[in-house]
Amino acid sequence: MQNIWNWRFVRYWLYLCIPLILMLTAVLWLLCRTEINANLTMLQDHEQQSVQLAHKTIETVLGALNGDAFYLAAHSSLRQWLDTADPVAKENLAHDYQVFMQHRQRYDQLRFLNEQGQEVVRINDNNGQPGIVSAAQLQDKSDHYYVPETLEKNKDALYVSPFDLNIEHGVIEQPLKPVIRLSAPVFDDDGKNRGLVILNYLGARLLDRLRAIDKQNEGSLWLLNSDGYWLLGPSPEMEWGFMYPERQGIRFDREYGEPTWSAILQGHPDGQWLDAQGLFTYARINRVESQADSGNEWILVAHVPESVLTAKQARSVDNFVPPFLVLSLLFMLLSGVIAYYVLRRQQIEVQIRASEARFRGLVDSAPDAIVIADQCSRITLVNHRAEIWFGYSRDELLGQPIEQLVSEQFRAQYGQDQMQFFTEQRIRSSKVDPTLYGLRKDGSEFPMEVDLSPLTIDQNVFVINIIRNISAHKQAEKTQQRIQARYQDLVNNLPVGVYRLILDDKGEFIEVNPAMVKIFEAESMEQLLTYGIGELYCDPADRRIFVDKMLRNGQVNSEHLRLKTLNGREFHASITAVVKQGDAGERYADGLIKDISVGIEHKRRLKELNEHLRIRSAELATINRELEAFSYSVSHDLRAPLRAMDGFSRLLLNEYGDRLDDKGRDRLERIRAAAQRMAALIDDLLKLSRVTRTEVKWESVDLTRLTQEVMETLREDEPERVVQFLIEPGLIVQGDARLLRVAITNLLSNAWKFTRYRSEALIEIGCNENEGINTYFIRDNGAGFDMAYADKLFSAFQRLHDASTFPGTGVGLATVQRVISKHGGRIWAESVVDQGTTFYFILDEQENR
Repeated sequence: MQNIWNWRFVRYWLYLCIPLILMLTAVLWLLCRTEINANLTMLQDHEQQSVQLAHKTIETVLGALNGDAFYLAAHSSLRQWLDTADPVAKENLAHDYQVFMQHRQRYDQLRFLNEQGQEVVRINDNNGQPGIVSAAQLQDKSDHYYVPETLEKNKDALYVSPFDLNIEHGVIEQPLKPVIRLSAPVFDDDGKNRGLVILNYLGARLLDRLRAIDKQNEGSLWLLNSDGYWLLGPSPEMEWGFMYPERQGIRFDREYGEPTWSAILQGHPDGQWLDAQGLFTYARINRVESQADSGNEWILVAHVPESVLTAKQARSVDNFVPPFLVLSLLFMLLSGVIAYYVLRRQQIEVQIRASEARFRGLVDSAPDAIVIADQCSRITLVNHRAEIWFGYSRDELLGQPIEQLVSEQFRAQYGQDQMQFFTEQRIRSSKVDPTLYGLRKDGSEFPMEVDLSPLTIDQNVFVINIIRNISAHKQAEKTQQRIQARYQDLVNNLPVGVYRLILDDKGEFIEVNPAMVKIFEAESMEQLLTYGIGELYCDPADRRIFVDKMLRNGQVNSEHLRLKTLNGREFHASITAVVKQGDAGERYADGLIKDISVGIEHKRRLKELNEHLRIRSAELATINRELEAFSYSVSHDLRAPLRAMDGFSRLLLNEYGDRLDDKGRDRLERIRAAAQRMAALIDDLLKLSRVTRTEVKWESVDLTRLTQEVMETLREDEPERVVQFLIEPGLIVQGDARLLRVAITNLLSNAWKFTRYRSEALIEIGCNENEGINTYFIRDNGAGFDMAYADKLFSAFQRLHDASTFPGTGVGLATVQRVISKHGGRIWAESVVDQGTTFYFILDEQENR
């Protein structure tokens, strides 16, 4: 009935409210659309102004750079040196260029190269402190692309390089240094090309100015090159994609579609459009005015994403929401008041009927049986649960005496309780009487609890009988008894003694398990219960200390004491006890007793073994000292004759080589080579011996930095080799820094050696983590080896390659294995012939952290 009244109220209310709200919605929607269109127009104008400002900024910067380049190319000091070639004029030129760099503060490098591409003057910025590079450090740059490009230019022309990142030694400089290179040809008074001036402009200044403009935009301001790569992009990870192999696919056309990119490149030099991806505003910039081709263009793009446009529209809509809601609320309230007074009478009638239905629903949905009786103990109402439990239908119970539902032996008492309840009219419960049973229609009985509660209707008093079936509760009590029995069985089967005793002077046992009987060699549990724990201490002072500690802390754990059995045998015991307090305030202790005599004996034997180990360690130290003496002898006594053989052979070749035939000279060369190999072998054996004797000093080791230091050493030894190193940053390990340097040096030297014949050599150092274990690896693309011989790899003097192709002693990898083993780790290798080798190793870091 409530729903019917609500529907009628809503219908009346809607008849009045809908027309008014529709009119209000139409008016406010027209106003909102007008504001949205105006905001979009303002945004478009603002984006165009931002792009124009950025365009002007770039043109201003490029103009200043062009002016500097022409100024330096025509500088009087340069002209004087070109005319005289005087060293003093050259010094003046370098000084003037240095002052220029100090004044400008926007160039990373300023150079003058002669017509052969040789540097004549070079000024480096040195972090804001320009310095003149010495003549010994000047380089020949004739093989760089910008030298011939610039020398081919006319007198008033410039060469402007692409906007890219500075590269040092084949690697992108860190932190990133964006650079634009401008070069101007230099002509003497006769019009002859005498060289070129080169400026390396620090492009970060230009990008920072563009970022300052970008902060004032709703969207993002980007700078792209003609290939669609971001120079200034949505995020640092998307910038300079053409400089990184892994970012080659990060281009504008990949992100926003080829049609959008084509429209920018092929359309008007500047423009704007709105599509599903947002608002785009662009302008193309020719960085070299004399070379108006697409390859010399930069593109400025201001992009406002569709999400930002949608948010702006949402804000405009939000501005109209409050007045719409206020006016709508007023209309709804007015309509509601009118409808309310029309339907008030119908609502009261529906509420009365609904109240009756809810009461019956609550009674029927109750989890307990509910039986309501009048003052004559006649049943006036029962719920569905009562029908189920007692087996009667509702009609069969109505008007019947309530005692019919109680077992015959309790009916008289239950009837008296009902009558007494009407006299006292207070809530009563039968929980105190666990013997009350209900009687079903089929004659079966079940245990129950009954709560009595008064109910007054129209000055008539009724009694509500709330009946609970406690069969499950009875079953739970039986289950609890079984659990207690299992618990007692568990305690009785424990191999350690379990006890409870009174905390008094005697400490008499209250409960013990069979293990206690066995530990104290009692004849029975009853015999042990006649004793107190105080009688079973070997030293009474131990008991006083133990009890004081237990009372002070509330418990003791695994306390070692000497006890004695009932037969007088002494034994070592470990006692754990917890102080408890009973309901009456009495204190007692629960605990465990374990006979640890066998363990004590084991510790005694272990102590003897440790003493034996100490003696053996001292003997080993003596052996190590003798080994060190032997190593000293090897390093001096054996090297002396080897040096003599090598030296005299070299003297023979130098002083008497012209008197020897080819065969004689070849034999002397072989003698020298054999002596040198023997010396190298002795060095490697000494290193292996030192590694074996060295104690590990655990510390935190920066493996990345250590690897970089070894890499630089290898490059200094062979600067002509081009090898790409990929070193994972942040590799921190726990170990001995000196030993780890020995291992890394051997592994990297191997990789360096076996990639000797690769035109594009690659060495990679990194780490893989699996289930919390770090596995470090060194990978190369060198000669590799046959895995069939992998078991010989780490044995001393074992070589898998020809010594004439890849020289070595065969001791290095054995040394590496010793280092890794001393760190509690292991090392292994995987390789494919002619494809490369990967060495993996694990260090036992966790134990030593």
